[in-house]
Amino acid sequence: MTINIPNLAGVATADLVEQIGTGKFSASYINWSRTMALLREHAPGWQPELVTAPDGYVLHQAPVGAYLLIRFRNGDVTTPPVPQAVMDTRNAAIPIDRITARDITDTHRRGVCMAAAFTFGLAYELWAKLPLESGYAESPTPAPKPPAPKVSPVPDIELPPEEQAHVAAIVDGIVAAWTEGKEMEAISAYYEIADNDHKIAAWKLMAPQSKLRALLKANQPTAQTA
Repeated sequence: MTINIPNLAGVATADLVEQIGTGKFSASYINWSRTMALLREHAPGWQPELVTAPDGYVLHQAPVGAYLLIRFRNGDVTTPPVPQAVMDTRNAAIPIDRITARDITDTHRRGVCMAAAFTFGLAYELWAKLPLESGYAESPTPAPKPPAPKVSPVPDIELPPEEQAHVAAIVDGIVAAWTEGKEMEAISAYYEIADNDHKIAAWKLMAPQSKLRALLKANQPTAQTA
């Protein structure tokens, strides 16, 4: 039996897109859970799965670091696997002996979204920076919004585009954890950001989430004295 791979280009609409941050730290994204909801609705039967390494582990070792292989399955039919590297906040491969469970779960969420775009064209417009359909035919074009005021005295930090994208992905995970009621997971993820510039950038990206920032501020780790 032949099963055609669905073409989901154009399925994702602008009303599903969320905006985090302001100014040069702003980023548009569709939450991973919404991406999966679209997949279940428009490509029923297709589910993501990890291709294990020869040793049966989910991580595939590379000369430096490791990666996940993600594909989709519908019954006995599978799509070609797509690799997703396990990276730090600078988009550099994390040495395999330093990869944590959190690194793997974050990589899996990002990788499934990337693989869905790669395989089905789902939300490919975001990856290609193309406009999405509005999703509401009767909706008028919204008026341009004035620049958001600065919400804190944190200085502007210039980051390369690839680092901005990776920090935005980390913030996506923090916001998702907080939204799901996993407060300790959100707190740990933020304070595990080792690079100070990246931590500042992540803080500014979370400007619209005032309650989340209040939670992080109230749970700032206390320095230990010798």
